[in-house]
Amino acid sequence: MKRLKENITMIRMLGLLSLVLLLPSCLILTDDGVSSATVVPPPSSGSFTYMCRGGRLSVSYLGNNQVSIFYNGANHTLTLTRTSPRYAYTDGTYTWEASGRSATLFVRGTMADTCSY
Repeated sequence: MKRLKENITMIRMLGLLSLVLLLPSCLILTDDGVSSATVVPPPSSGSFTYMCRGGRLSVSYLGNNQVSIFYNGANHTLTLTRTSPRYAYTDGTYTWEASGRSATLFVRGTMADTCSY
């Protein structure tokens, strides 16, 4: 019985060791299916209609480190403030965090919607 418990303990330890060795080689899967740990920049310019949980959201990448979003009945021009871990544009009230084809809208620091195109 003691030998069986030792064998089970050894198998568990080998399993944990395998996980520790394999985890660094795993890729991060994001909401939009991109399998990379690298930040994917949003479009540099152009207008896009994002499909969000709360409906559609019109977003225009202005090409000068700014984005214009039409939200809550008005256009809001946000300026790029951060590029990692996601591209973040803000005007102090609204924040648009984007990576690749997915993005999240925050209003006053609270998540308002998640979107993709």
